[in-house]
Amino acid sequence: MRSLIAFALITLSLSASADDAEAHLVWSKKLSDTPGHHAFTDLALFKGHYYLCYRVGTGHVSMDGVIQIRRSKDLKTWEDCGTIKTIGDDRDPHFAVTNQQIYVFFGVWDTIHGEGTRPIGRNTVRSHMVTSEDGETWSRVQALYEPGWWLWRVRHIEDAFYTVAYTALRPVPEYRESRLLRSTDGVQWDLVSTITKEHMAGEADLWKRDEESFAVISRTGSNKAARLFSSDASFRQWEDVALNAMVHSPVLAFWYERIFVAGRGEEAGKHVTKVWELEGRTLKELVTLPSGGDNAYPGLLVVPESLDEENPRFYVSWYSQTDATSGEKEPNGGAGVYVGEIALGAAPETAE
Repeated sequence: MRSLIAFALITLSLSASADDAEAHLVWSKKLSDTPGHHAFTDLALFKGHYYLCYRVGTGHVSMDGVIQIRRSKDLKTWEDCGTIKTIGDDRDPHFAVTNQQIYVFFGVWDTIHGEGTRPIGRNTVRSHMVTSEDGETWSRVQALYEPGWWLWRVRHIEDAFYTVAYTALRPVPEYRESRLLRSTDGVQWDLVSTITKEHMAGEADLWKRDEESFAVISRTGSNKAARLFSSDASFRQWEDVALNAMVHSPVLAFWYERIFVAGRGEEAGKHVTKVWELEGRTLKELVTLPSGGDNAYPGLLVVPESLDEENPRFYVSWYSQTDATSGEKEPNGGAGVYVGEIALGAAPETAE
């Protein structure tokens, strides 16, 4: 399986600082231009348009989150093409694409009224979906699976949809369960197997390694190493191993036999947005994107034009509470959404 989706924009050039960098950021661009907390991104290409989705709210866990969808035909001029709003906190949108339709899967935290004068708070997550045939007219919002389960990132593989769903309740339970689910239409989901009830596994991405097995990279407890889960041929028995890095909100991109991972990592005790390559059971760090504070939750796509090159290039989206160009914090606890291009290898020297 490989991603053939691209996302591009003419922007300011930036690069990794290390001379021996495994990759570098060729350019990046801030796309959010209004006050607030813009976060939790994804990218897709559908019928000749490039799509970006992200949440907009007053804060990371505010109850007023809505999903914003934008698109570009020429990669220079962007337009809003959809806003998803329910009565709960809408967040963490992710795309899935078929030849006929583009889907947006997202979670909704239901509201609960506090006792006495306490404000409205969050109760239980349920996953939801909208879909479109033209990227302009979107279906009504449909609730999916069971309340209390988050269908985190949905992949369309061999004429079916697959996802890793995990327990999402308040207060956080003593353990989480992660499940492999399958659907033929993206609406009705069937349980394939339980992946794990250990490690507080949650946010995850998956791929079908061959006809014999699935594999999953999953976030675990707060700052613990991510885990790699591998199934048997029945997709019902799973083995797992700890990887060598913390990865929150993992997203995968595929280039021939190589697997790349983006997500929130650590550097000098702080959270940053990183990209790695998975080599066996080891995550090899490639690049740290300009980011700080509340950040990450990226989209990651292979640039189609790089498929015949020696090394792939990537389009990436992410968010950061620290402005990627100035290094200053966003005002009032806000965060900005960015897109950029990553190339493997060290950045070329700039002629003086």
